[in-house]
Amino acid sequence: MKRKPKVGFLPLYVLTYDESTPFMRETVNRHVAEVAARLEALGMELVKAPVCRVRREFEAAVAQFCHADVDLIVTLHAAYSPSLESIDALCSVDLPLLMLDTTYDYEFKPYSYTDGMLYNHGIHGVMDLCNLLHRRGRQYEIVAGYFNEKNPQYAALCRRVTDFATAAVIRHTLGHSRVGIVGEPFEGMGDFRVPEESMKKLGIETTTYDCGDFRYLNAVTEADVDAEYEADSGRFEMNISKETYRFSARVSLAVRRWIEENRLNAFTMNFKAAARGTAFPTMPFAEASIAMSRGVGYAGEGDVLTAAFTAALMSVFEEVSFTEIFCPDWKDGMLFLSHMGEYNVALSAPDRRPVMSEKEFTFGNAGNPATVLSPFKAGKATFVSLNPDANGRFSVFFQTGKMLCTPADHRQTGIVAGWFLPDAPLEEFLEAYSRAGGIHHAALVYSDADITPVLSAFGGLL
Repeated sequence: MKRKPKVGFLPLYVLTYDESTPFMRETVNRHVAEVAARLEALGMELVKAPVCRVRREFEAAVAQFCHADVDLIVTLHAAYSPSLESIDALCSVDLPLLMLDTTYDYEFKPYSYTDGMLYNHGIHGVMDLCNLLHRRGRQYEIVAGYFNEKNPQYAALCRRVTDFATAAVIRHTLGHSRVGIVGEPFEGMGDFRVPEESMKKLGIETTTYDCGDFRYLNAVTEADVDAEYEADSGRFEMNISKETYRFSARVSLAVRRWIEENRLNAFTMNFKAAARGTAFPTMPFAEASIAMSRGVGYAGEGDVLTAAFTAALMSVFEEVSFTEIFCPDWKDGMLFLSHMGEYNVALSAPDRRPVMSEKEFTFGNAGNPATVLSPFKAGKATFVSLNPDANGRFSVFFQTGKMLCTPADHRQTGIVAGWFLPDAPLEEFLEAYSRAGGIHHAALVYSDADITPVLSAFGGLL
């Protein structure tokens, strides 16, 4: 996981017990601290609220979480807590909410009223609160079980908690995306276009690069280009003339400065916007591929939605690339993944260095760009897309499979090349994808671990 989930930790309790049985607080506080420590051991950064009992305390806790810009709230019922004290505060924000339904003891034996029941009845406080959350339409998730190493199922509980927290990080990153766009979205290409109000609902902010603004391009010096050439020569096989390299590198470095100055986490460009006499005299294919290796999201053709989604996935997964399904191989049940010249260069086949070369550009009067190309590496991967649905809503679709690196790929030096073998039969995958309204742009996530629970949880958060 690349970024720790930032968690607002909310312990719930009842004022009545502080008034009638004050001796309980020592055990309550110890239990709260132990659960918090276990969450931190899972790699979470906790913003800890004090034990909350009444409305004003819950309001202050939620305000604390918002000020800290947490990814999610995790609740712990330290005992019963009346739901009307906390419900308004929890419904005042749309932060993902995870409820831990656990108790002090693994095995319950009511030796006495105070030793047993008082310390182990928080679960009916969970029921009380979940009913009100449900009635108000407030999204929440719940993980029930003994949250302690004594429980043989503890590892499974931890996985469910971390999966949800990881999904919350993806949702938080998506909702705080700043995406730069060069040109307009490709005319007539409608699947990734969404109304502005729907984009705002997701929390995606866009900024446009004016192709008539030469500030960033003019700021690139010859020394900058020389330094970039030295860096590229060390990581790529250079099969490109110095003239074409320098022409293309100036545009790449201008894009990089634009991203940094505007604090963008993703960008997209319509190749039709590239033209001589503008600030984009060529397409920054090489920079798109290199930027993805640095964790900057990207998508082609002016697709702001997928660019933001790719960046959001990059916030938690190490190996992510923008991709597009091009052609099916019905015989072997595979799909050819490609694009004009952009992929995450960090996902190249390991047995050869990526080649930087000149690509012939025939889509206008822009100059030939530099591309960095190598076949996608082999490995377990998940194909995943964020798709606009009806009524301004969104859904996520994913399919596990394998990326294959075949001998034929090594001859594909002039194009982005990768073969995806879905775990489902090809025909079934394609039918299911289109029934779900899957768009033609997507992301590819490499991971040996099963990431589908995270993606499912993220889908729920949409």
